[in-house]
Parts: sequence; C-alpha cells; structure tokens
Amino acid sequence: MTWYEDSSNGRPTARLARGLLLAVFAAVSCSDRLVPLPLPEGSRQFLPEPVYRAWWAQMEACAGKRASFDAVSWYVIPGEEPIVIPHHPQRALGYWDPGDNRIVLLQFLPDRRAPVVRHEALHAITRRIDHPPEYFVTRCGAVIVGPENPYE
Repeated sequence: MTWYEDSSNGRPTARLARGLLLAVFAAVSCSDRLVPLPLPEGSRQFLPEPVYRAWWAQMEACAGKRASFDAVSWYVIPGEEPIVIPHHPQRALGYWDPGDNRIVLLQFLPDRRAPVVRHEALHAITRRIDHPPEYFVTRCGAVIVGPENPYE
C-alpha cells in the first residue's frame, strides 16, 4: 500500500487529498506576499536617526503590540515626488514591504517626517499592509499626526 492509497479500495484517501490540496493552495497564496518588492531606482539603505526609535516606541505603545525595530531595514529614495509602489494604485511618501521587512521613505518629505515614519512603523509593528481603523484611526491616529518631537 502506498501513502496515498486507502487500504479498503486502493483509491486516494479523501481527507489526505483535501489536506494536500489545502497545503498547496496555502503555499501558493502566501508565496506572492512574501516576495520582496523591487526597490525603486536610486534607493539606498540608511541607518535611522535615534528619533526613529522613539517614534517606533510611540507606535508600539498606542498599538499595544511590540516588534523589533532592529529587524527593519530602512531605505530612502532621492527626490520629492511621491513613490510609485509596484502593484499599488496610488503613489505614496513611503511604504513598508513585508517581503523583507523594510521601510522605504521619500528623501524629501513635503511637510514633516514623523507622521510618515510613524505610519510605516505601524504597518511593520502590526505586520499588516492594510489600514485597519482600530490601529490607524482609533488607537494611533492622533499619535501618527502628533508633533515631530516625540517627547512633547
């Protein structure tokens, strides 16, 4: 008897076949989300200033979740024009890429850096690419748009 045969009639066991199909489907569905997006042209990695860590801590506090700041890679794109994100309908000032846990930011942010960095940090902390109102409005909305100085 082989691993896929039911001892009673030689046919594949329905439960095993369903389980195998489900595993293949899950692997295929999840694989696309884990592939890192290509970095925009001109991107370069940078070490975030100490204030980034303070902004990160603010987002952890309001979200009620923790994540490793040091596990994130940080990139900057030269210029002041919003970024084109592959497979995304709108341009942005920054984004978090779950494929390799990196935050990509526009070098010259038009108003303030803190709201953009906090927003992308919240994506990384919650491990979500969407914008659940629970985190982005109710719990952390006021913190995201708060003052540049995290100690005010």
